[in-house]
Amino acid sequence: MKINYDLKLQEELMKIGDTKPSLLLHVCCGPCSSYVIKELSEYFHITIYYSNSNIYPIDEYQRRYQELLHFIKRFNQDFKHNIQVIEDPYNHPEWVSHLYPLKELPEGSMRCRLCYSLRMRRTFDYAKINHYDYWTTVLSISPHKNSQWINEIGDAWQSSTPKFLYADFKKNNGYLKSTQMTKEYEMYRQNYCGCMFSYEEMLKREKQK
Repeated sequence: MKINYDLKLQEELMKIGDTKPSLLLHVCCGPCSSYVIKELSEYFHITIYYSNSNIYPIDEYQRRYQELLHFIKRFNQDFKHNIQVIEDPYNHPEWVSHLYPLKELPEGSMRCRLCYSLRMRRTFDYAKINHYDYWTTVLSISPHKNSQWINEIGDAWQSSTPKFLYADFKKNNGYLKSTQMTKEYEMYRQNYCGCMFSYEEMLKREKQK
């Protein structure tokens, strides 16, 4: 039975009210984070955690990171925020060591769930060490990501502090709103998920055109 994680998010936001707790937000790129940051910044003091050692190649990783920084700079200016970005050091070999045994599995399989889990675990650990009130990820904004898995992973590390913020950000036209903000801020929008496996699939698609 699927859980309505958007409903759980709305219930939590009602509890928070105007207290503005701290939130460590795992972000994979500027486009996916745009709408989520805009919505959550009304309720939280947000710090962004860019933990994405899955992204391949390194040039793509840097391009997405710089695009994120550029977006946050403009967003802070537009909305009078002071959102900071923390970069988790890039370590693609370590990521590969975990995921390569599952390389034959297709996109959307347990290989992807493990990828979510690795990045979310690093986010949770950083949030716990640095005493954030809440933590979550923007990954559920994508229609290609399994929001049930994402929230189950967060639930596995649920504790009173930091508290996992359940969400399904694609709900209420969240993905559409993120694409609109991407155009508004003239952001680079990638054409593959990010990992070496999705990169290879993208190259195959390009050859078939």
